[in-house]
Amino acid sequence: MSYTEMLMRPDEYRVMFEIEDRYWWYRGVRALMRELLPRYIHSRDARILDAGCGTGANLELLQEYGRATGVDISERALEFCRARTGSRDRAFAASITDLPFAQNSFDLAVSFDVICNIADDARAFAEIARVLKPGAPFIALLPAHQWLWGEHDVAVGHQRRYSARETRAKLAFAGFRVERVLHTNALLLPFIAALRLTVRRAPSNGAAVHSDLMILPSALNAALSALFSAEMRVAANWNFPFGLSVIAIASKL
Repeated sequence: MSYTEMLMRPDEYRVMFEIEDRYWWYRGVRALMRELLPRYIHSRDARILDAGCGTGANLELLQEYGRATGVDISERALEFCRARTGSRDRAFAASITDLPFAQNSFDLAVSFDVICNIADDARAFAEIARVLKPGAPFIALLPAHQWLWGEHDVAVGHQRRYSARETRAKLAFAGFRVERVLHTNALLLPFIAALRLTVRRAPSNGAAVHSDLMILPSALNAALSALFSAEMRVAANWNFPFGLSVIAIASKL
């Protein structure tokens, strides 16, 4: 199955675009980036790759630290991304398995919940390694634990969820030196797991699947944002042994 066959449902891109700035999960991811990026980027001339830039909020943040370039295979996502960033020369249509950049082009790469959508994820990891300079860091976020598979994964085009061991092995095989692999979103794991297992057992009655992305009451979203952002800042320095996501930090050999 090709990468193009596992795109997110088209309606999910609009939802992402509309809530990405304030939704608790995205705010937590950006809190992590703000902790990690200054450790690896020391020049505004640094070239940064966002491998799977989606609707562009993370790409916008990356531009604060260097010359950020995004790629995504979805033209729909890129329409939103370009509307957000106001630029057509920072986001390009491309598959992560066939990046349109020369070898050793980038000083850092990130990819958040995108490689999990690619059938040949080994090729995606290897292609990111190819375009990074030797020693350059790569930060990846992936969904954790296959037993948590649910409607959300189907709606956003996931092919698989990952274990920490599998993530380490695939990064090493692609030519990375693995520095850290940890879980995060640990505090919410019991609640999300219970929800996923309950929905999985309930009859669908032919209803369309939807992701977990939705507009939440402002007080609830604020509380979750504070909780998850705090956890992500802790994760920048301490390894959680379990959680809903896997974070990997590696460098090209």
